Amino acid sequence: MTAKYGKTFGYFDGTLPNLFTTDINLIKSVFVKDFDHFVNRRSFEVKRKVFRKMLSIIQDKEWKDVRSSVTPVFTTGKIKLMSKMITECANRLVIKFQTIAETEGKLDAKMQFSAFTMDVIARSAFGMTIDNLGGKDDPFMTKAKGVFNPPANKSALIMIPFVFPKLLAYAGDRIFFPKAFYFFIDILEDLIKQRSNSTEKYNDFVEVATEAIMEHTKTVNGKQVPIWNREEVDEIVTSQSMLFLLAGFDTTATTLTNSAFLLARNPEVQERLYEQVVRKHEKIGEVNHEMILDFPYVDHVIHEVLRMYPPVPRVERACNKEVTYNGIHIKKGVVVTVPTFPLHYDEEYYPDPYRFNPDRWDPESEIKPSPYVFMPFGMGPRNCVGMRFAMEEMKIALCTLVKNFRFFPVAETPEEMQFEDGFLGVVQPIHATVGIESRS
Repeated sequence: MTAKYGKTFGYFDGTLPNLFTTDINLIKSVFVKDFDHFVNRRSFEVKRKVFRKMLSIIQDKEWKDVRSSVTPVFTTGKIKLMSKMITECANRLVIKFQTIAETEGKLDAKMQFSAFTMDVIARSAFGMTIDNLGGKDDPFMTKAKGVFNPPANKSALIMIPFVFPKLLAYAGDRIFFPKAFYFFIDILEDLIKQRSNSTEKYNDFVEVATEAIMEHTKTVNGKQVPIWNREEVDEIVTSQSMLFLLAGFDTTATTLTNSAFLLARNPEVQERLYEQVVRKHEKIGEVNHEMILDFPYVDHVIHEVLRMYPPVPRVERACNKEVTYNGIHIKKGVVVTVPTFPLHYDEEYYPDPYRFNPDRWDPESEIKPSPYVFMPFGMGPRNCVGMRFAMEEMKIALCTLVKNFRFFPVAETPEEMQFEDGFLGVVQPIHATVGIESRS
């Protein structure tokens, strides 16, 4: 559609007008410069407890209050504490990959990275260590598949909340909130109840978020009082922990899968990254938070993976106050959508876009990509609140694995990455098999 109609064109979701754009100036205005006109995302009628309080759904002042209370969870200091858990999970993954390298010699990348990211979330968000993750009878992975790839994604039913958003309140429970969701919600609610009677420190998301949200105050009659009571705090914490799972599990697993594929297909990039990882490792002694702090090339590699294969195919904002840009009048209620694939492959912004070229992100590169045409985490004040955590996780995992293993194409490795059909919230790679051998 972008190729046919240009950088900006109109479209309808049922009766809802939707303005698609890959225009850099319009993107800058909508997501950053005039954010007060586009504070909210698309509106869904969600009344179900826990889901109704997620940062991705709540609006206006409620969103601002919850966002500002959750933001301190992702400060450098807090991420550094959670980084230790990521490192432990990455080291466990090395043991698993070593066995695969010695026996099969090839890797079902999506399946293995999904188990890894679930391990990270279980540890850093829920404070749990789970044995047999990815095993045959592992309930966490079984339930996660039901959450992230429900049958509705591949049927016309997925369009119901987009075409008839108010029907979500009536038809949504059975179709869009399958029982698998409540497996994780029950775990979280039990965990929060246990924590309320414990003095033990966990340094995980549930603990840090609870403390941050309880400390958030408002002024009443000249006095500072908590914004939320304990019951509301518990629901908000459960909601954001569930969102941590929803936003962090599949997107990160997908990006690591795509990383392994692109490194296998581009051995010169893989070897350059390996050499730099080894040099950094010799100085620091291990792959950890300190090692990745000043490591530009691993950032460039991940940025280029995210450019070529952004895990979220569209980013949206809803207009709450009408505004006009260069003759385009955007009325209140219109949704503005940025489709990430045509944006990331636009030759005006990214010369030779089908080439995997991490050097395009080097500050000394002749053509530096604008921050306004790179949207794997959204953009502006309502971007992904967990972006820094996700980058920490991906950098530690990638450095750990490249140091220990080499990825290469095998007969099952596709020439180009392939993705599942369907109206997907997160792009799903398929046939993502790569060869793997130990470097030791």
